[in-house]
Amino acid sequence: MEWLQRQANDFYNDLTDMDTVFAYDTTKWVRVLDRRLGLVYYTFLTLIVVYVVLYVGVIEKQYLDFEKSSGWISIQVLNHQKSDLGISWDKFDTITNPGESGAVFIPTKVVITKEQTQDGFCESLLHNCTISEDCDIGNAKLQKAECSNGRCMRRQWCPAEDPASVTTETQYLDYHAIELWFSTYVHYHKFKLDVQTTDEDKEILYPMKSANTYPLHDLIRMANLDKEEVIENGAVLIANALLDCDLDTGQCGTKVESTNVDTKNGFNYVHYHVYFDEQKKRKRDMIRMYGIRVLAFATGFGSKTSFPMIVLQLSSGIALMMVAQSAADFVLMFVVPEKKHYTAQKVLETEDFNED
Repeated sequence: MEWLQRQANDFYNDLTDMDTVFAYDTTKWVRVLDRRLGLVYYTFLTLIVVYVVLYVGVIEKQYLDFEKSSGWISIQVLNHQKSDLGISWDKFDTITNPGESGAVFIPTKVVITKEQTQDGFCESLLHNCTISEDCDIGNAKLQKAECSNGRCMRRQWCPAEDPASVTTETQYLDYHAIELWFSTYVHYHKFKLDVQTTDEDKEILYPMKSANTYPLHDLIRMANLDKEEVIENGAVLIANALLDCDLDTGQCGTKVESTNVDTKNGFNYVHYHVYFDEQKKRKRDMIRMYGIRVLAFATGFGSKTSFPMIVLQLSSGIALMMVAQSAADFVLMFVVPEKKHYTAQKVLETEDFNED
């Protein structure tokens, strides 16, 4: 009981003594006079400073805050095309956007079957045969039991599309003069800023700096495509317009990268021109276009100096400096021959308070 009473009195005195309440505790430092430990410490310290300043600050620029954002893009096609027959094709007849916005189609080959009618039967390219019985489907109004030149006689628009036939005309369109003008818009949500090139009133042709206009043949080259295969079967490309913006200065670098999506299957589509002749007979011209479909996207990368990021990197650097001290302590206590003497100076052992 007396021991408990003394403990209670000491605890009460500590609470009432302001010097004890507001006492200041500090770390005791041991200065070790050994050049080997000093070299270890300052070597690690130098490496840490170089890492923080050179790699983190200069190379990686981790004092910046980054944001990646997607936007929208529009494509304007410049110049017109001329076929191998010397015929100039109007841009509004050939440059189309089948399917979606942010895309454009440039033809390389046009297959035209003119003056098709639905009055009778003709050879079908989709229904092959060896004998007439192969064409008998039990519906004489739709398909005759007749085999002609290895094809069934079928009711359809005649003459049928056949590139090998004189009724079908094939023209190859030169695309080397075609240029694509990309106009982009990106909104950075984190920084609440808009970046756009839609207000540019003059094309800047690649390979000039910050180009907004790219020749089509350069996009094909960037995608590593076979030109002859593209001309014959068409292709699908993705063009990604990249905006790399320094939002501290307001300067943006722009470039377009193209990648191949599909050349094995190519790309083509058909449209029809339907009309009536002088005898009021309904006819149509079938126009199948093979070419390059360009799907475009806009991607923005924004960076801006951030005070929280600066504080974070400084805090990380200060924390890393403890590694230099830990390395020196490791050498002091486990490596050098005098480790026992160093440990005795560094570690202060108290008396054993365990009564057992």
